[in-house]
Amino acid sequence: MPPFFHPGRKPRSRQEIIPTVQPRTTTASLQGDLETIPIENIFQLLDLATLTGKLLIQAKGNSSIFFFRKGMLIRGLLKAKQRRIGQILLDAQAITEEQLQECLQLHQRSRSRQRFGKLLLEKGYIQPYLLDKSLLRQIKEAFFETLSWGKGSFKFYSGQVPDPDETQMCVRIDRLLLEGMVHVDQVSSPEKEGVT
Repeated sequence: MPPFFHPGRKPRSRQEIIPTVQPRTTTASLQGDLETIPIENIFQLLDLATLTGKLLIQAKGNSSIFFFRKGMLIRGLLKAKQRRIGQILLDAQAITEEQLQECLQLHQRSRSRQRFGKLLLEKGYIQPYLLDKSLLRQIKEAFFETLSWGKGSFKFYSGQVPDPDETQMCVRIDRLLLEGMVHVDQVSSPEKEGVT
């Protein structure tokens, strides 16, 4: 019978034994109610446990979807009230209304449904850093909106990642949570002042 420990060979680390990405599952690995477990605790858990997967959050009138890779937020969107990349760039005065409309028409006519941001880059209307900045803004807006939800439900599907052609970022949860808490306080403070 072979020995469990071979002299001269280091024991394998925990990361070598456990695969980093599990196969897609249709059953939620983790699910619950936001009144029982606040959403910020779920975000912290995914961060600290360095989990990879998809988090779906359902609230009254809206829902959000977030993808994580080893605890880092790589994609996030709201189902309703989500500002589009073109609108974010327009609001930041990075593009004109004419450039936005031109690219929207090209996007609609594109058979391959080319990414809107890629169209803007190809036309030379924006630089890559501006596109990255607007994508990060979109993720933050989804994250901050979701942080304000006190009621709803969540489901986490381990190992599920976005399609490779979808745009992905890499954002630390701890920084987003700090920024998000300040944002939620600022948004709710005028309402608090009206109560007193």
